[in-house]
Amino acid sequence: MSAARGGSPRRARRGGGAWHTRAMKLERIDIAPSPDRPRWTRLTGQVRYDSPQDGKDAEAYWYEFPDEFAGSLTTGGDPWLACLLPVAVEIGEPLVLSRPVDPQMLDFAGDRMAIWHWWNPRHAPVRIEADVEAGPRERGTRTVSLFSGGVDSFYTALAPRALPIDDLLVIHGAFDLMYARRAAFERVQAKLQAAADALGKVLIPSATNLLHTRLGTTDLAYMSQGSMMGSVPLALERRYARILIPSSVDLNWMDAWGTHPVTDAMLSTTGTIVAEDGLAARRIEKTTFVARSDVALSALRVCLFTGNESNCMRCEKCLRAAITLETMGVLERAAAFGTAKLDLRRVARMPLGDTDARHYYEELIVYCRERGRDDLSEAIARSLARARRHDPFRPLVRRLRKLPVIGAVARWLESRVHDPGVTWHLPQ
Repeated sequence: MSAARGGSPRRARRGGGAWHTRAMKLERIDIAPSPDRPRWTRLTGQVRYDSPQDGKDAEAYWYEFPDEFAGSLTTGGDPWLACLLPVAVEIGEPLVLSRPVDPQMLDFAGDRMAIWHWWNPRHAPVRIEADVEAGPRERGTRTVSLFSGGVDSFYTALAPRALPIDDLLVIHGAFDLMYARRAAFERVQAKLQAAADALGKVLIPSATNLLHTRLGTTDLAYMSQGSMMGSVPLALERRYARILIPSSVDLNWMDAWGTHPVTDAMLSTTGTIVAEDGLAARRIEKTTFVARSDVALSALRVCLFTGNESNCMRCEKCLRAAITLETMGVLERAAAFGTAKLDLRRVARMPLGDTDARHYYEELIVYCRERGRDDLSEAIARSLARARRHDPFRPLVRRLRKLPVIGAVARWLESRVHDPGVTWHLPQ
């Protein structure tokens, strides 16, 4: 591999202090045919740690794409700086990269760590040692948006814009598709391919093992999920001038968040802009906008638990979307939600333990009432009241969950309190 693109690199350090021989190191990268998927190419980073975990002091982090996109794979260090930095911060080891990185991204890395530390003092900044790319770099021309088939990603794909989106990127191995079996992912891909074709976009399927590395043990919710998601399209940075990450929050969100519009934008390089899209739209506005599209309704999937093309209609995320679609009178046209009617009793017992998400339901109470669905409005109000009554007991339940034997019983009892017909497990 060449040492750098666009000229001779210079050595740079972020964080001050002496050079380190003991550190978390990206030792090398490899590009080779995928061992698992015919006609796919794998980009692998070999990473070594000074602090072993579960007896392992080294791991392979990888991304895979169909062969037709292999020419856009980067040999630089940008995707590795994106995905490895939160790991280094979590384990407290300096990060050493064997591949040159973009100077702007390296400068932003210090700010990203400072923000993470501000949000959580346990996340102290670490030193970064890397060569810096010098001279002009190869620039892409296309725009890509991450695309899971959910409300946020369909909103970004459908929204009118002066600079159009060319590609839609779906990731096997990320969040709601983390545990998806190959056959399930291929069914999701087929649904999203039909939607992309109808919208005149190129669908790029991809796969990664990032959540099965030490990155998956970091604070995903409040630090590292944006780093993970942004690193996947950055692996194809030679193709892109702009990467859009559909925003999962709106302007009401005031707290730390792992895919925050500020920290995600700091994944930008001198050649590729990274930005969150849709931050200014409220959840109800996004859902009602998306629900007016037959293309979106045919493929809309929001569930974190099924790991496939369907929605469970039991978790709060499914119910949140279903309530809006039902109020609009289009729920029966959204195939992934099934044919069962929306169960008011289940709405009234939704598990709303996430206090940051409750404003979505406060908005839904008003939305449903204004549209003559007092039954749904009252069921949501009961669910919110019930959740607030349970709040004083949540710290105790969280402690009990961690205990052997008692933890399993606590989780079972908690699931029965929320909904006697549900057990909350990720698919295996």
